[in-house]
Amino acid sequence: MRTLSLGWQLALAFVLSFLFLIGMISWLQNVHILIANGMYKSIQAEPWIHDFAHARLDPSNYLYFPLYGFLAHGLDMLGILRGAAWKQFAYINAFWAGLCIVFVYAFFHRVTGSTIVAVLATLFHLGTGFFLLLSVISEDIMPAYAVLMGAMLLAALWFDRPTHIRVALVAVVFTLAWLIEWRLIFPTLCGLLLALAVADLPIRRRLALIATLLVSIVAVAGIVQQIWEGHNGAMGLPDLLWTAKGIDTGWGGIDWAKTWLMLSGVGNYFLVTGNYFDPAAAARGVLPLSVSALLQLAIFVVGVVILWPQRHERRLRAIAAIFLGTLVAGQVMNFYIQPQDPQMQINVMPWLTITWALIVAAVAVKQTQGQAKPWALGTLAVLSFVPLVWNVVSLSHWRGTDAASIAALADLERHFPPDRTVFLYWGFEPIATWQYGLWSHTWDWDSGSIPGPAPSDQPRFKWIAVDAGAIRHVQWTPAEHAAALRQQIDLALHLGYRVAVSGFWNWTEPELAQHLGGLSASGRAPAIYAMLHDNYEVHPVYRNDLVGQYYELQPRGAQ
Repeated sequence: MRTLSLGWQLALAFVLSFLFLIGMISWLQNVHILIANGMYKSIQAEPWIHDFAHARLDPSNYLYFPLYGFLAHGLDMLGILRGAAWKQFAYINAFWAGLCIVFVYAFFHRVTGSTIVAVLATLFHLGTGFFLLLSVISEDIMPAYAVLMGAMLLAALWFDRPTHIRVALVAVVFTLAWLIEWRLIFPTLCGLLLALAVADLPIRRRLALIATLLVSIVAVAGIVQQIWEGHNGAMGLPDLLWTAKGIDTGWGGIDWAKTWLMLSGVGNYFLVTGNYFDPAAAARGVLPLSVSALLQLAIFVVGVVILWPQRHERRLRAIAAIFLGTLVAGQVMNFYIQPQDPQMQINVMPWLTITWALIVAAVAVKQTQGQAKPWALGTLAVLSFVPLVWNVVSLSHWRGTDAASIAALADLERHFPPDRTVFLYWGFEPIATWQYGLWSHTWDWDSGSIPGPAPSDQPRFKWIAVDAGAIRHVQWTPAEHAAALRQQIDLALHLGYRVAVSGFWNWTEPELAQHLGGLSASGRAPAIYAMLHDNYEVHPVYRNDLVGQYYELQPRGAQ
């Protein structure tokens, strides 16, 4: 039987993966699984969809919004999910994920010369938890990740014998990736620099290549900066290179609670076992998360043992430097920011696919030489499917939640008319995303969006968030945070609004501290808890199976 050419194999890899992913999106009917950030990004992209010439550039997603605005506008013109960018973005993500699959397939076909290894590596990567998740929801990282993966794989192919041209080409692709999502610059830059630093070349040559990489990165960024010069929100080159995203906010900071969040991110990256986006949830899910993390550790150890005899090979050394350098640098950064977030883990964890594929390749060679058991490669082939099967089943638990959320929102509106209600939330309730997206695009009162007296439908969504002070005001003392919350609650009551409180009211003080620990603010919990429970009381008024219990809040002792 005639073997397909590499070009046809790559085309088939894209078509099959893309069709599979869009089938998953249609089947799941939930583009907000685990994380709803895509709703906010789709709203932020609306000016780029409808008025490209005047839309404002975002410093940390410099190319993302122009790219997705253009693509979503194209889907609108074709009549595909017209006006529903939050759905369109998931299908566009599936396209970029398909391209990433092509890059992975091409890399392993080139490195091993084996179609079997390329197929198994591709299936393994497709099935990893966060890659599959981010390929079928509307989160914003997939295009940047696909391009970044292309840059890393090019470097892994070329940096064993780097030249100035090869380094410059890698820099071009790499820069386009971090211009889509700025924070990608740091982990992978460390891996690329490490690979050049350990290259089997004279020290002066290595330094010259490192200079070529850095100069090329700046040059490409400068060209992009000049192309957008004069556009609304255009940045200067220094500001483009350093946007300081997440710095001096509650997202940044060191707290031991983030150890649980790191376990959540690393564990779920491979096998999705639940929604563990706060330290308390991660602590409850310690067993499945630990099993997933230990399986990854086992793959790493087996990979080291099998590949150790080849440790002096140039290409293997380059691959290890790029992907393990990115892993170490990325997890250090993640521990400071959001280690539980899928988009924070996906770019630093592809070492897992690389290691697995190299193990499969090594076993395939040994089996050909008669040095491995006849069943060894077949066993690894079966195991390559396991993450995909597991994670498809796991994601299916969230099927249909988009439609259910819209229905729950309508029911919530009947019980709490928006013109007469202010919602008091912890801040990360999933239903709040839908209220923001479908009622009015308004942030919590800490951002300054205070309405007039009740009844007022401007804006429709009026809310107070407990976490807002921890995110935006890292310099506040616990007393100041509690006082600001009390002032907002009292203002809502003074203006004549009902204050509807979500189920977070039932958290204990330690539980509140655990949740605030994800924002490096666990020490504020006693002051906030005391302020709420000493000054106010609640009674249950509404419950929904999806959104949980709601209470109406009143000053303590009020009639």
